Amino acid sequence: MNFLFYIFGFLTLISVITAIHEAGHYSMARLFKVTILDFSIGMGKSLKSWRDKANTEFHLRMLPIGGFVKMKGEDESRDAEDSFSSKKYYQKVLILLAGPLANFFLAIILLTGLNIYGNTAISSLVGFVDKESPSYEAGFKKDDLIIKIDSYEVSTRSDAQMALSRRLGETGDIIFQVRSSDGEKSLKIPINSWLQGEEPSDLLKNLGINVPIKPIIGKILTNSPAEISGLKKNDEILEIDNEVVYSWSEIKNKINDNLGLPSDFKIKRDEEIIFLTISPEFSDEKNEWLIGISASNKISPEALVFQREAPLSALSKATIQTFNVVNDSFEFLYKMIIGYVSPKNLGGPVMIGQFAGESLIYGGLYSFLLLVSYVSIGLGVINLVPIPILDGGQILILTIERLKGSPLSPTVLDFTYRFGISAVILLMVFAFMNDISRIGV
Repeated sequence: MNFLFYIFGFLTLISVITAIHEAGHYSMARLFKVTILDFSIGMGKSLKSWRDKANTEFHLRMLPIGGFVKMKGEDESRDAEDSFSSKKYYQKVLILLAGPLANFFLAIILLTGLNIYGNTAISSLVGFVDKESPSYEAGFKKDDLIIKIDSYEVSTRSDAQMALSRRLGETGDIIFQVRSSDGEKSLKIPINSWLQGEEPSDLLKNLGINVPIKPIIGKILTNSPAEISGLKKNDEILEIDNEVVYSWSEIKNKINDNLGLPSDFKIKRDEEIIFLTISPEFSDEKNEWLIGISASNKISPEALVFQREAPLSALSKATIQTFNVVNDSFEFLYKMIIGYVSPKNLGGPVMIGQFAGESLIYGGLYSFLLLVSYVSIGLGVINLVPIPILDGGQILILTIERLKGSPLSPTVLDFTYRFGISAVILLMVFAFMNDISRIGV
């Protein structure tokens, strides 16, 4: 069933953002009175077609991946006033830019609506700080609230992750502005080629800052020390060896600190307080002592924050969010090219489908629309990369021809298009292989 949701989510997401992208090209071309011969969503055989009053053929094609707008005079020079080739340089550039810009506008519209609707998010509150971690050494303490990272203000854990992602592969100091019980303070964590070539998933966790998850048991392994001792699902761990447990992340450390000796647990089960003694087992695979429990992943109430914006504020915030993601995406691509960021972080259709499906299953419409926003931005960014056959590559060719004063030769154009097609195919294959490797893990 989940697989069907993944497929449905992927097809819906790709179809929407592709339609918006091509509609951008279409609208700008019509504005400059260019005749549109074909507007297609998908590739391959046409499943449904119709023709409008402007004599444009619209097609829904068999393979719901990609799409295109075919304009008169796009592939060859024509003197007719309604051809693409007859238009001025700036008009051609605007027609090509209109696709990516439409994707950015879609993201702004969706993010504005989501900001107005509001959502509960995990705040930037510091949970348990791992001992001997960079954050522990910098002076972070549980219940500190991160309000700024470098020059970026943060209020949620997602904001913090985004700010930290800008420092991947770099060397220097990450500067944190933190609000604690005794006022505000500035803390810094030194980094050296930080996570260069790696695939980080939780940057705060990498620094030793855990999510404030309540110490409530979600699952218990069969025949594990936890089950044998009498622990049950939904039990809340209050103390281990007479030390208070505030968050889930503390449990593993406290068990391992005992080096395999039995630990005394104080448990809250419904309204009853229970005391149990549990002897852990050593895992050769994970090289640590375990009792066989996993978290319920219930976030501590004090770590949750509800965010909602007024319409104008929501629009402003959405615009800034979109600009930051566009800027970060180009910086990510640059860092990937120079080796600061591992190309294994690239995702393809399988990962997008999985995220789209899971957002529908677990996060509902809000999470799905948020994903549509970010993937739409991603499609716009990729199309601005100066690779022939992409919009950015077409703009580059037009610019070279304008500076040169004459069209590029057919031989040169043929080579650039072949190179562009090869580059895009290789990129897609590489992203797909990354997806497959993630499934294998």
